[in-house]
Amino acid sequence: MNLAMPQFTEGFLEALKEAAHRFPTPFYAYDLPQVEREVALFREAFPGARLFYALKANPRLGLLRRLRALGLGVEAVSLGEVLRAYRAGFGPEEVVLNGPVKTPEDLKALAERPPYVVLDSWPDLRRVARLLPGVRVLVRVNPGLEVATHAHLATARKESQFGFLPEEASSALEEARALGLRPLGLHLHLGSHLDRPEDFLRGYRVLEGLRGAVGPLEVLDLGGGFGPALDLKALAQEAARLSALYGAQLWLEPGRRLVAGAGVLVVRVWGEKRTGRPYLLLDGGMSVFLRPALYGARHPVLPLYEGEGEGVYDLAGPACEAGDVLAREVRLPRPEEGDALAFLWAGAYGGSMATPYLDTPAPLEVAWTGSGWEVLRPRGRLEALWAGEG
Repeated sequence: MNLAMPQFTEGFLEALKEAAHRFPTPFYAYDLPQVEREVALFREAFPGARLFYALKANPRLGLLRRLRALGLGVEAVSLGEVLRAYRAGFGPEEVVLNGPVKTPEDLKALAERPPYVVLDSWPDLRRVARLLPGVRVLVRVNPGLEVATHAHLATARKESQFGFLPEEASSALEEARALGLRPLGLHLHLGSHLDRPEDFLRGYRVLEGLRGAVGPLEVLDLGGGFGPALDLKALAQEAARLSALYGAQLWLEPGRRLVAGAGVLVVRVWGEKRTGRPYLLLDGGMSVFLRPALYGARHPVLPLYEGEGEGVYDLAGPACEAGDVLAREVRLPRPEEGDALAFLWAGAYGGSMATPYLDTPAPLEVAWTGSGWEVLRPRGRLEALWAGEG
């Protein structure tokens, strides 16, 4: 999908150009007022819904604290994410734990402060009942649908590893009650980066078909996956109708949609060369921005410099990997060494997926508040990469 320029708040781009001179690259920069604007759009489209931010999109503590101040909870998919949410100030009643594997060690670690738990399979249900008796739970439904997104991001297919089949949902709720758990309702998550309303509406119809077997519920969690081009209001009426049908409170789990457009990755050009193709060589690549290599993701590129003339380039990172190319055939002003570029729509699954591969330190992450920059995470130290190895 070709993404347009994000709607950055006034002053952000000028501040970003200043930051490119001030901070070492590569670094991530986030426009916090834009995140707040996205939250407001969800509030407008789904009045009365409870929002849980999918923190795997971007888990920085400074961001989480701001989202909590706006009244959001969080959705976590690991023990570490739950504990990160608690560190940010969220309480157990503000955290939903999801994911297909919750080990005994994970559950025992949460025994004193258990969050809401999404049950994903029969073994998961019985393990949670044994180790977190009485905990509040949701049963995840796999609707068996194909959706328009990358195969790695589609979680609603019948062959995927997530959730109970629709015909199992009623039995799962009954067994959860019989084992002493407190079932609140059903959970549905179709995938990530979904831009077509019809994909969501087909999922809602699957849940509608379960009403007779399941009965009324306290909660209907319709998950996340809201793509950047999705019209939220196209879902609002059906989501409200479905939750009313169950007599349930509507929960949603936006992640990418809140932060993707607010973030950029800033890198510098340190060389131009031509093999069979023309390249610009960058100081940031797959270790700090994995999405292009992992998903074939395409991100618009914004030059933060002025140059004479133009060229069309492939943009390659520093790894000794042929796959370390962040973009191909990008038209740009001709750069000088040290000029900076910004990869747009990088606020989700950018910094959160950065890895220490090739002993690459964690990138600096900073946030624009509207009046100045705050450091969300300092650049990692090289020595930390081998600390504890002996």
